[in-house]
Amino acid sequence: MKIQEILLKETPLPSDWDKTAFSSKTSFAQMLIYADKRAQQVGRGSSRVAFKVNYQGRPTVLKIAVNNRGIAQNQEETLLLDDWMVEQIGITIPMIDHDEENSDRIAWIHTEFAEKISQKQLEGFFGYDLFDIILYLDHQSGHSVSRSPPTLPAKVHNNEHFGKLQDLVVNFAIPAGDLARKANWGLYKGKPVIIDLGYTQKTAKLYGKTR
Repeated sequence: MKIQEILLKETPLPSDWDKTAFSSKTSFAQMLIYADKRAQQVGRGSSRVAFKVNYQGRPTVLKIAVNNRGIAQNQEETLLLDDWMVEQIGITIPMIDHDEENSDRIAWIHTEFAEKISQKQLEGFFGYDLFDIILYLDHQSGHSVSRSPPTLPAKVHNNEHFGKLQDLVVNFAIPAGDLARKANWGLYKGKPVIIDLGYTQKTAKLYGKTR
């Protein structure tokens, strides 16, 4: 077997996909067209498109950048998901691999697949209104000073999922505000996980916003 064939089989991309289609010489439009012909879109934002792909017999997700903001989000998310301490907290979707061709142009991120989760399910897991929890954590981490933080009952502070989210937001200086959106959450192995960590203090500036 040729070395090229071995590398292709080891890549986390589907085995029948051409890895060169995502090289630094490929335009965003070309990458998107290539993926769109081969996989089902399961999410789309202004900077990245998520595709559902089969990997080792299970559904997974491939996030592909569609512009430079998407590249920046991929870079930020890769740094977080690749951090052993973040992984140990257990409230983020596990990353399988990411584009390693060029460290300053991460075109794609490959993660496990999470089922959709409803607002009611989320608040059931946290035992309280998610918006108030996020507002509280945003103040606690120093990212929000616009309003006084709500007072959370003791049952929230003793909640397993709240503790994990608090560890992530406070210890890794992550703006919590965007996590109030249900679209940033999913259900993985029966528990709530964050499926999008690309919108950070750094990438927010690319949208003309700061937190």
